Amino acid sequence: MARAWAQGSGGGRVGPVDSLRCFAMTAVVAQHSGLMPFGWTGVWLFYVISGFVVTLSVIGREDDTGPGQRLFRFFGRRVRRIVPVYYLYVLAGIGFTLLLGGQVDGLAAGSLLGFFNNVTMALGRGELVGWPVGHLWTISVEMQFYLVYGVILVFAPRRIVVALLFAALPLAPALRGLASEGLAALAWPDEAKAYAIYSGPFLHMDAFASGSLLAFASRRQLLARIATPLAVLGLLALATYAATYVYVNHAIVGARGIDVLRNVVSGIVWGQHREIFAYSAIIAASAGLVALAATRHPALDWLLRHPVLRRIGEISYGAYVYHALAITIAWQLLFRHVDVPADGLPVPYRLLLFCSSFLLTIAMAEISFRCFEGRFLAPRPKGGALSARPSSSPN
Repeated sequence: MARAWAQGSGGGRVGPVDSLRCFAMTAVVAQHSGLMPFGWTGVWLFYVISGFVVTLSVIGREDDTGPGQRLFRFFGRRVRRIVPVYYLYVLAGIGFTLLLGGQVDGLAAGSLLGFFNNVTMALGRGELVGWPVGHLWTISVEMQFYLVYGVILVFAPRRIVVALLFAALPLAPALRGLASEGLAALAWPDEAKAYAIYSGPFLHMDAFASGSLLAFASRRQLLARIATPLAVLGLLALATYAATYVYVNHAIVGARGIDVLRNVVSGIVWGQHREIFAYSAIIAASAGLVALAATRHPALDWLLRHPVLRRIGEISYGAYVYHALAITIAWQLLFRHVDVPADGLPVPYRLLLFCSSFLLTIAMAEISFRCFEGRFLAPRPKGGALSARPSSSPN
């Protein structure tokens, strides 16, 4: 029988959920190393975890302070966790570009610093020359959601918050559908249209809402009862989506052989409304995984209990910020003088790139957490107890 997570008044950390972040971050690094084409789904797992952790950190801290003070505290925690290492990385990139005599795109820099980089990336802007920032749009998506959700969470009655979160589950795919219809009329390539849905503001609020609803269920001692059904339904949703679009690829698109697997959960997620439903299926599966992890369900707990995985999960936000730079450095050290085939690195080379960049990513994140990020977070209480601070990782 699944052991429910003991609810503390502070809504503290859950080790297995931190371990789940480790796997999400590893999937993203693997994709960017050329190994796992569907590794981008780890970002949506991050989104669900973020909604769970951030919401729990608020509803687990009920007190008599006024709503204005609670809102200030909410945004203060978000800023302290997200902004320091993010700004350090972005400003280092701007400085590096200028130091090499390059020009910095003002719109790109402004969008990165102002957290609307997802919009500029969808418009074909948002990059810095010589410094990898193409992955940071996901943090803009998260910050935009919490700018609105934080106000609702603090000021609205709990029943209204829960109702709005439930409403977000069908609203987000409906918005993706409307955006898809609008984009279909544009003379953009399919890749650009797919990316616009992929990075669109508020088009993925169902991911955060799913995690937030899990937090409310956990607070009401319901999560242990619904974790297994949620996980089963999530896997069924993902399997149904995949089977449907394998059939669509074969029967409608006319694909044969290995091509029937293209653009299902990897490649260009566009066409036949897959850009609407792919994210819903991935979010449903991610919510099931978070529910199992948060309740320490035996089906998953054996995999997530290792302290090394938990530590990597705890520092995974910094790891996400740094990983693209780590891959760039590893590539330069390993393959700078290697003739790369036109179709990319052979698989053994990709494995070497992944292993090297992953280790470098973890080293950079650990140093950053110990020497920089940790200074902005609430200290752990004496006696070894885990703090109740949120440690949301966006991607």
